[in-house]
Amino acid sequence: MSIGRKLVILSSQLVVVWVVLALLSAPMALAQAQPDPPLVDSFRPWHDVGGKFLTKSRFAYLDGDRVALWTETGQMLLVPQAQFSDADQRWIADHPVKVLRGKVIFVADGDTLGLLDANKRQHRIRLEGIDAPERGQAFGTKSRQMLNDVVYGKEILVAYDESDPYGRILGHIYLSDRWLNYDQLAHGMAWHYRHFNGDAYLARAQKTAEAQKAGLWRDVSPAPPWRYRLTEKRRREMEEAKNTAEPMQPTRYWLNTSSGVRHNSTCKHYGRTSRGKYCQSDNGKPCDMCGG
Repeated sequence: MSIGRKLVILSSQLVVVWVVLALLSAPMALAQAQPDPPLVDSFRPWHDVGGKFLTKSRFAYLDGDRVALWTETGQMLLVPQAQFSDADQRWIADHPVKVLRGKVIFVADGDTLGLLDANKRQHRIRLEGIDAPERGQAFGTKSRQMLNDVVYGKEILVAYDESDPYGRILGHIYLSDRWLNYDQLAHGMAWHYRHFNGDAYLARAQKTAEAQKAGLWRDVSPAPPWRYRLTEKRRREMEEAKNTAEPMQPTRYWLNTSSGVRHNSTCKHYGRTSRGKYCQSDNGKPCDMCGG
């Protein structure tokens, strides 16, 4: 193989390596720039007008003139708003929670489902604070099946604050006395999405499931789904980089990139200069010996 052709192949390989390294370093730098949020107790104590402790609840929302509380025991309590302390009533006003009710019409995976509300509008719900295994991972199918068995066709309540960049509602799902975000973690069917969620209660649920070898924790080396997605993304990008890196195809002409002289395929310098590339008949200036 000529020196010129070797240089072309080597330069193409270096381009691919450079692209791949750039793709690998960008997500890592981004992850380092976004530290995990601190862990906080999501269950807040509530008190009556006299300051007496009533219960602890992880969220509260106004339901007419009453306040709905979901307690540590899994009960949904309805308490007249006027019975709460002034501090608690101010807290309710300062921390509004959006509530959505409807019937589950599909379960996409272990952390995503579809809901049909009373107005026949469909909503895609992403369970806040958890990340279930992908379909290509171990327990991906089991995670989806467990959630599907519990909620499909049922009426659920979704408490949420916002949507994610994909338009999905980021919510906490409640079915009777069950908090399904917590249940998926407790059964080892999802990971606590620690990088985006600082709920200490969810963090403890994962630790307990891990200690008990529940669900995905039975694997010797379970892979977090976000790492699996990143690995798959990198693999696709590497393949794309390889496919789009276009090594220069041999032509009848060779350009000495140092001198700018063009040689044709009959010339002794064709493909043999220390620096050069294949070119077209109108590139550079013609060689005095072969006429380019």
